[in-house]
Amino acid sequence: MKSKLEEILDKKYLTALTVAEMVNQPVHIVGPDCTVIFVNKAWSVVYNIPPEEAIGKKIDEIVELNNSYISLEDSNSLLNRAKFDHFDMPIKQSAAVLAMKKREPVSLVSQTPSYNKVMVTSTPIFGENGEPVCAFTLIQDLTMLASWRDIMEEELQKSRLVKEELERLRGAQTESIIIGNSKFSDELRQLIATVAGSDASVLVLGESGVGKEVVAKDICRQSKRSEKPFITVNCAAIPENLLESELFGHEKGAFTGAVQTKIGLFELASDGTIMLDEIGEFPLHLQPKLLRVLQEREFRRVGGTKKIPFKARVITATNRDLFSMTKTGEFRMDLYYRLNVLQINLKPLRERKEDIALLANNFLQMFNEKYEKNKFLTAQAVFALEQYPWPGNVRELENAIERAIVIGDQPAITAEHIAAVLGQEQVQSSQHSGTPVSLKEAVENLERELIQNALNTYKTTYKAAEALGSTQPTIARKAKALGITEW
Repeated sequence: MKSKLEEILDKKYLTALTVAEMVNQPVHIVGPDCTVIFVNKAWSVVYNIPPEEAIGKKIDEIVELNNSYISLEDSNSLLNRAKFDHFDMPIKQSAAVLAMKKREPVSLVSQTPSYNKVMVTSTPIFGENGEPVCAFTLIQDLTMLASWRDIMEEELQKSRLVKEELERLRGAQTESIIIGNSKFSDELRQLIATVAGSDASVLVLGESGVGKEVVAKDICRQSKRSEKPFITVNCAAIPENLLESELFGHEKGAFTGAVQTKIGLFELASDGTIMLDEIGEFPLHLQPKLLRVLQEREFRRVGGTKKIPFKARVITATNRDLFSMTKTGEFRMDLYYRLNVLQINLKPLRERKEDIALLANNFLQMFNEKYEKNKFLTAQAVFALEQYPWPGNVRELENAIERAIVIGDQPAITAEHIAAVLGQEQVQSSQHSGTPVSLKEAVENLERELIQNALNTYKTTYKAAEALGSTQPTIARKAKALGITEW
């Protein structure tokens, strides 16, 4: 026994009907006499009418129509800025009834029982004889769409403002490549501009990943040596037995395996700049030779007798306390003072959170271009980034943004994406430290920290939820589950 709907519709429309049942937007279908023959679950929820009570009744009898106050003249011309018909009196007929009468699609703006504005679009379906056999009606929640539009516009506006600020800072700070709008970043740019005008040795101090090499490159860019070579040497990465030859070079036959003369990095630097990174790992037995190079401004290759002039500027960097190392005999005091003519101390990222948003968006732009993506950070994602302690500093932030760009297909990078990315970072960190932590535990730890910080900042679960892009019940439930009781 076929249903009335099956009698009216052929197979191709019944396939569409199956899809209509699955979508989360309200759909209803009326027959030629405007009697309801189908409603999906979303329609029943919105209008609070069970399907069994709706089917078989006139659509005008079960849906309140007094709120239908505006009509689109031609729903097919929306892309061409459709004209509107305004009515002094509310329309007393549904979009489905009008569509059947006009034999063309009709759109009305109405309200649901919960007073949400909706766009009701009804399209007549014609039989083989050319007469309409039913009308398919789709209802779109304009209130929700407007809310999403406002949210998207707000996020895009914030993204534009950050981008404009980033471009302004790039162009305004004496061509500096240092990114950030904190007081520290401003002072750092000024200090680099001053240091760049001198040829004195510079010692850059700071935690691992804080950007010591970036500072060295910026000094070189702004100096009179900007067109000359810039060479970086990681003193910790070169074996002790090779470091002397790498830096000073060697003559043919100077030792077993020296089959030809090699020019060292000091010689290659010429009139440019050489950066000795991880200078705290420089071998103690080679320190006197480095000191002599800095004092005499000349050196000899290993196994050589010819004096080679040394004209390069030296910039050193370390995450260790060199002054304390001089007291324990791990580093020569005289070499320390020779390297530390000018000193730049870099703050860790956790102590200059004002820079995080600009840095993140800079990396975002860079990796969007690299991977041909068009992603953006939501305000909640930026907040999550600002609450994280960043033990790996700027290098860890760069890595996190790249990972967030690569994973997932959605254009928006949300706080949840950041939590997942940083949770993975914590797992990797714990593995290196020998303390096993699951991804679930790492994400819970990050959630606990984010929620605790938000509650400490905003004092109420309502405001904390808004800042985190969540709901008050969710934050309250998670806070209880994660053991957060005070703020």
